Amino acid sequence: MSIVAISGSNRPDSYNLNLIKYYQQHHIDEIQIQILDIDDLPMFKIVKDSDTPSKVRYINDCVRDADGIMIATTEINHSIPSNIKNVIDWLSMQPGLLKNKPTLLMGASTGPLGTVRAQMHLREILATPAINGKVTHNTECFITNADDNFDDNNHVTSQKTIDVLENLYSEFIEIINERF
Repeated sequence: MSIVAISGSNRPDSYNLNLIKYYQQHHIDEIQIQILDIDDLPMFKIVKDSDTPSKVRYINDCVRDADGIMIATTEINHSIPSNIKNVIDWLSMQPGLLKNKPTLLMGASTGPLGTVRAQMHLREILATPAINGKVTHNTECFITNADDNFDDNNHVTSQKTIDVLENLYSEFIEIINERF
């Protein structure tokens, strides 16, 4: 299976990027994950298809060809970071591109609430009629106090967190398989 992944933070030691890398390492024989760099996308604006920036066209093509999307969000001021909102706005301009696209949501934060508010906003955005994504919902992954869940090499160490990640993965694969 081909999966595209985006992270609200792409710095090398980002907890959210390392959540994606967890799946790359532990499910290497089952899925291929392409991490998309969304930090240098131009700010969204409505343009004619012919004027769509090449980087946006590339991301559109990657998402179109993927079986599913993983989104690992940080939480900034009780919401999602601007880079995630920006890429979703660009993707939503391609009619039907995200419709029923299996989408795994997760997030990690050093705070006591994790990314619960950011993911609530993200779910609202992905449920809009222009998007209508098929989002994981039975398992929610709000990793709190992230610095206690990762070791010095940025590997997930908490068995409770691993269990949540694996339950979330199972639901995601089930949603993907429902499409085919």
